[in-house]
Amino acid sequence: MAITKPAAVLIDFDGTLVDTEPYWMQGEVDLLAEFGVAWTLEEASGLCGTSREYSQAVLKAQMANHGVDVTDLDDDVFYAELCDSVVDRINRLGAPALPGVSELLTDIAAHGLPCAVVSASPPGVLAAGLAGFPEGVIQAVVNGEMVEESKPAPEGYLLAASMLGVDASDCVVIEDTVSGVAAGLAAGAVVVAVPRLQVIHDAPRQVILPSLEGVDVAKLAQLYRQGRGTGHE
Repeated sequence: MAITKPAAVLIDFDGTLVDTEPYWMQGEVDLLAEFGVAWTLEEASGLCGTSREYSQAVLKAQMANHGVDVTDLDDDVFYAELCDSVVDRINRLGAPALPGVSELLTDIAAHGLPCAVVSASPPGVLAAGLAGFPEGVIQAVVNGEMVEESKPAPEGYLLAASMLGVDASDCVVIEDTVSGVAAGLAAGAVVVAVPRLQVIHDAPRQVILPSLEGVDVAKLAQLYRQGRGTGHE
């Protein structure tokens, strides 16, 4: 029987598709260190998956709490410096695919299943990180500049589904963070959560996996049915 559901796979970028979260975390540590402000990798992990606006507000609050005058801080320059550090690390160190990702994408392409990347990251970071993936596997990319409300709002996933010509409720979203999972659920999708740096609790329409190893299109169909609580496709 042909697999008809999910209609598409919508997948997060940092920490789900590729192992770039450490680049963002170290970038934050280094950037705040330029202002003489301490910021730990553990603290940085709490910002994984959040929007630019939220993360910048937290970082600026940390700076202000340590005596830095952030009144005249240019948000665009500040964020650009952080993004440039991430792109630099991708170019120097690569953007390694996380376990099971390459095999899953290969099977997705073999089945002709539409696939989109949905990320809060800016275009430059996504372009650098996706450059190592085969052409044609990912049909659409939603970056952080394409939406008014980033995760946990569902806008990015709803936009991606629309770009692929499917309904978000017929999709599987693959995520690794609390805010990303919330966005996928709010969009009406079944969410496969693969947590790495944050604790994700059980919720309806959600399946938690330790990794994507061994996950193929047939497994995604099974997980979709499991998330929907139905035994049929």
